[in-house]
Amino acid sequence: MSLQRLFVFGGLLVGLTASLFVALQLSRVNDARVAERFLSTSDAIAGAVENQIETQLTLLRGTAGFFDATDEITAAEFAAYIGRLDLERNYPGVLGIGFAVTGPDRAALEQVARRLDPSREVDVEAWPEGERGTYSTILFLEPRNVMNREAIGFDMTSEETRRTAMEAAVRSERTTVSGKVQLVQEIEPEKQPGFLVYTALYRETTAGSPEHYGWVYSPLRAYDLFGSIFPYDERADISINIFDGPPSEERLLYRSAPAPEAARYTTVRTIDAGGREWHIQVIALPGFSSGINSALPWIVGAVGAMIAISLAALLWQQVRAAERVEQQVRRRTAELQATNTRLRDEVSAREKAESTVRQMQRVESVGQLTGGIAHDFNNMLAIIIGNLEMALRRLDKPDALQRFVEQAKGGADRAAELTQRLLAFSRQQPLSPTRVDANALIADMSALLERTIGKQVEIRTEFADDLWPTLVDRGQLENALLNLAINARDAMADGDTLTITTSNEMRGIAEGENSGMMAEFVAIAVADSGSGMSPEVQSKALDPFFTTKEIGKGTGLGLSQVFGFVRQSGGDMAVDSTEGEGTTITLFLPRFQGDEQRRRRPCAAGAGDSAPMGIAQEIVLVVDDEEQVLAMTVELLRELGYTVVHAPDGETALRTLEDNPGIRVVVTDIVMPGMNGNELAERALETAPDLKFVFVSGFDTVSDTSTLDSAHKTVRLQKPFTQQQLATAVRSTFDAAEDALGG
Repeated sequence: MSLQRLFVFGGLLVGLTASLFVALQLSRVNDARVAERFLSTSDAIAGAVENQIETQLTLLRGTAGFFDATDEITAAEFAAYIGRLDLERNYPGVLGIGFAVTGPDRAALEQVARRLDPSREVDVEAWPEGERGTYSTILFLEPRNVMNREAIGFDMTSEETRRTAMEAAVRSERTTVSGKVQLVQEIEPEKQPGFLVYTALYRETTAGSPEHYGWVYSPLRAYDLFGSIFPYDERADISINIFDGPPSEERLLYRSAPAPEAARYTTVRTIDAGGREWHIQVIALPGFSSGINSALPWIVGAVGAMIAISLAALLWQQVRAAERVEQQVRRRTAELQATNTRLRDEVSAREKAESTVRQMQRVESVGQLTGGIAHDFNNMLAIIIGNLEMALRRLDKPDALQRFVEQAKGGADRAAELTQRLLAFSRQQPLSPTRVDANALIADMSALLERTIGKQVEIRTEFADDLWPTLVDRGQLENALLNLAINARDAMADGDTLTITTSNEMRGIAEGENSGMMAEFVAIAVADSGSGMSPEVQSKALDPFFTTKEIGKGTGLGLSQVFGFVRQSGGDMAVDSTEGEGTTITLFLPRFQGDEQRRRRPCAAGAGDSAPMGIAQEIVLVVDDEEQVLAMTVELLRELGYTVVHAPDGETALRTLEDNPGIRVVVTDIVMPGMNGNELAERALETAPDLKFVFVSGFDTVSDTSTLDSAHKTVRLQKPFTQQQLATAVRSTFDAAEDALGG
């Protein structure tokens, strides 16, 4: 087999392998997203169940307080109190609230019943009949409907599950929940599992000591109670199963949807329900992951494989063509030699010419092969890998080496820029909000906007005279306005108009703990007179990766990136478009109220003209769980003149701090296994309060450092960083430490 054929088969194998690898990686990412969403949903479900139970406990404690407020309550007074609660409308699943009194015998209970509820009709007080050490009877139960009348006079201590919960309420003096029971008022054909909530009642004796005399209680139907927050739906994507104890069909209280025998995602959360251990089993049904395109990885893999096969087929055709040319040349040469052996000189010259032709054809074929491969594969090669390979080949030529390293760094900068765009979309990018005059910012951008949009579109500005200052990241706001202007340009024809207006607005806060509250905002509206959007397109305009542009002319991240930035800044965005008339996109940014408006943020690590140096007497501790990043950071700091010690994790870092009291600055990664950077800082500051920290992060999933920032001047450094940025961050931190000691 020729080298060309081996090369074709090798390229095909590499392409198929790369396609399979990409498909597997994307599949793993999809699985991780589904698992994370499932766990978050499970936590929310468990929290909802806890809140529902706590509501019932609070309701019953309030009724107990009603009894504590007076010496004796009649049936009419109790009915009026419960009637005001409107249980059927406000508390689904709660059949009623009752009062059960305890006594040594039935006669004593009958006297209490006749005094407090003369109109009651009970054949036998404290039923069912039978001898017991003590008795209790349900004296009141409101609302007095058909179902609750069935329970009047029932002795709940006659049944073990109820008696256990009632005794626990007396012993603990807390509101308790019973185990799973069938309520005595269940008269409907389809009976639901139920449980009861008890609070013991006490009164003061003549001797001044508390005396237990009864309970307030509430019977609850599980399916009515939990169905109000998790409605039963056979088409749901989650099955919620609530058990009184370890999961089993005997202990099942509620099931929101049929559960399969085997499921890929399932978890059990344990909660304390009024003294009982409940287990919340959450099972993901087949439709749970439908929101994530699980077929995408394999589509990508299949497309990659098709491209690899197509390229291999093209190269194979070229190899076969070259082989056919060679065969034809050899055959023609043989024919010429056989035809005229007498003309040796002519034959020799002809053979030489044919040899030259063959060589040229070989070179041309190889050139076509290599050119095609270079054209198709260079488009897929990463800029960084290509330039580093060239740099390795030019180690003996410093000038060329520097050029390739700079080009590789340029590729890395482009990757970092893409990362920032994705972080902006997920609202996780690090922002540096400052006081910004929107009118001045837009005016400063006018020249840039004109160059970007072109003279074929007229740009108008309408500024409010008394515009408030806003609190926002200036650079990100400029990028957002430029992005909106480019989108508007693409939707307009020559002669159309782009108008940017500013105004002061009062509107509700979009999200967060103050959602819905009225607040002051600075509004920036970007309006075009272009083609506008249809209602269908407008409904998807903020969806990630949605675009109406041609393939290769838009990623679909523009508007979603702007929306993420505005929401992360505490504002909101509105889209108003009419097809054929134009589109107006308005950014609502929070008004700047002063330094006390915002929590202190970490100092940003900027860049200067030259890297500030350190001295050997200044000791820095570097903490990072990634070995290569740790080694790089240590080397960069040592080149800057600092004395550097390092640790691979938080525990080792704490021991290093104990052994080296001269350490003044700690450069630590935030996201680390075990102890993260924030926890390391909190523990280290307990013993060394003068320490200063530089927090390094690529994607911070840990809670913010605002608590530390309120008492310690910190610096945040975003990965990837340059030596210049690292030097500026560490130098400013040492200076802050010296200022603190001097103060």
